[in-house]
Amino acid sequence: MLTRRRWLILTLKFLGGAGLLRFTLTPLHASASLSSSSLPSRSPIGKTFAFEFMKFAAGFFLFSHAGDAEISLVPTHSPGRYRAKIWGKTRGLIGFITRHREDTHISEIMENEEKNRFICTRLIRDTRIGKKHVTKIFEMDYKKRTLTITRIKKKKKSIRVKPIPPGTIYDDPLTAFYNFRYGSYGPAAFGKSYTIDTIPGKKVKHISLRIATKEETMKRKSHFPLHNKAKFLIYLRIAPDIVKSKRGEIEGWVSSELIPLYGIAKDVLFFGDVEGKLLGYGRYPTPSPPL
Repeated sequence: MLTRRRWLILTLKFLGGAGLLRFTLTPLHASASLSSSSLPSRSPIGKTFAFEFMKFAAGFFLFSHAGDAEISLVPTHSPGRYRAKIWGKTRGLIGFITRHREDTHISEIMENEEKNRFICTRLIRDTRIGKKHVTKIFEMDYKKRTLTITRIKKKKKSIRVKPIPPGTIYDDPLTAFYNFRYGSYGPAAFGKSYTIDTIPGKKVKHISLRIATKEETMKRKSHFPLHNKAKFLIYLRIAPDIVKSKRGEIEGWVSSELIPLYGIAKDVLFFGDVEGKLLGYGRYPTPSPPL
């Protein structure tokens, strides 16, 4: 039976596949300044990003506001430990079609001894679609070299334990986001590529990140509306199941402080290429919001 919801999904899938469903963006409020004073020069990584938040929104041609997202990082009550979170939720008609899908990824992270990189010790991925609720928890014990994966759906719980190879540290995308911006993998430079060990999935065992060459960047920058704020063009590949796409490919522009300004997630299920834009950047007042 072709229900109204099924008809809408099939229509959107057709538009996305045909390249007709392209995102345009509606600002919610003015972006904060992205000057070099936004980030301290070489403070410890935790102090550099503590209380930071970024807000994003996206919509497409018939729908002015299809979803919201926010990235934030706040300290916990334990010294050197932090809680990074990315949250996103669909809204309006798209919210109705997707049953108001809400995704929350929380990375419980700690500074290393040198305080120049974050290490994720626990990752929580929580998805709510209508009345359905699925939680997946990844716990990394680097003393025992074990990865414990717990999946909770309704009242059912499954647990798997896998070994972590010697010398390997798993950076989930959120932890890698802060490590990359801080320079933990080395300074950002035109034409540079990074291969980052991540929690292994079915198709991806590494996060692949490439910065476009200066020539390619200059060629494409002239067509980018925020060309005066953008410095690097980034190509990223993460686990496809995180962004619900075929290959997990993301392309985006970042500022000189490596703050994301604009991005495209390629071939997202039902919607094709999904575009998003930074709407706000700032710091929570201290003390932070409740954890």
